[in-house]
Amino acid sequence: MFELRVLTGLHRGAALPLSGSAWRIGADDDADLTLYDPGISARHALLEKQENGWLLSALDGDLCDTEGHSVTQIPDLTPGTPFALHHIWLCVVAADTPWDSEETERPDAGSPAGQDDIPPPTQEQQPVAAAAATVAPARLPLWAKSCYLLLSLLLATMVGGWLLQESVAMPPAPPPQDTRRQLNTMTQLEHTLRTLLRERELTDAVKLASTHTLVTLTGQLTPQEQKKLERMLIQFHQRYNTALTVDNRTQIKSAQLPFQIVQVTSGPRANVVTADGRRLFVGDEVEQLRLVSIDDHQIVFGGQQQIKVNW
Repeated sequence: MFELRVLTGLHRGAALPLSGSAWRIGADDDADLTLYDPGISARHALLEKQENGWLLSALDGDLCDTEGHSVTQIPDLTPGTPFALHHIWLCVVAADTPWDSEETERPDAGSPAGQDDIPPPTQEQQPVAAAAATVAPARLPLWAKSCYLLLSLLLATMVGGWLLQESVAMPPAPPPQDTRRQLNTMTQLEHTLRTLLRERELTDAVKLASTHTLVTLTGQLTPQEQKKLERMLIQFHQRYNTALTVDNRTQIKSAQLPFQIVQVTSGPRANVVTADGRRLFVGDEVEQLRLVSIDDHQIVFGGQQQIKVNW
């Protein structure tokens, strides 16, 4: 299982599980990975799964490879190779890859330009500098110190009075204006939620139940549908403002084998026998499920969703 990670920008730390064959990236709310950073287009780029890797194509935005070169397509994107959409860096990695504690610096983020060009002092300059450093500074007379003190106090008084006048004359900043669309009735809220669910093909999986002040979402969802619903609710609260309550009580659908196992054999020739007499060895695939491993306590099947069976 792989995921698309955001390494920099406003959404740094976000990750999109790559389940499927194509994912659209951009500032559009309907994008699979939504980025609101400046410079990100609504349909910025498209990531596609290939047989031997990943294909990244620019749509309406600019694309840079790992060396910072502007390109229109990265045909052989390998896991762990960073790339940039405008100035936002992302990469495709395995889902179990740990996150770095600090963001990796770009190769050009080193010492300031020209720092290495400063020549070291010559042997003739070093004694002169050392001799100049040993000369003690001349002490100021008492009258000069008094003048400096009076001038410092006068300057501090003038600056303090100016700041006080500015703070008194400056009116308080107006409160930020809420530009979200207001949903005042239950009918408006239900209609909006049903529209959002229909756009994401979640109408059959998610059911709505409402009272006077509460809308409850229920249903058994796959992990991919659950993440899609969570993103929908985040975007809902960003677009709309309502005094009514939306309660998400959906649950992740528990995965079960479509057949029954009646016999398990471990060891070098580990295998299982199903109720209809089929014998499956590690690596065999049946009903879109592949037998991944068999140990002394657990059987693991892989597919669209990993299924573990204790025995």
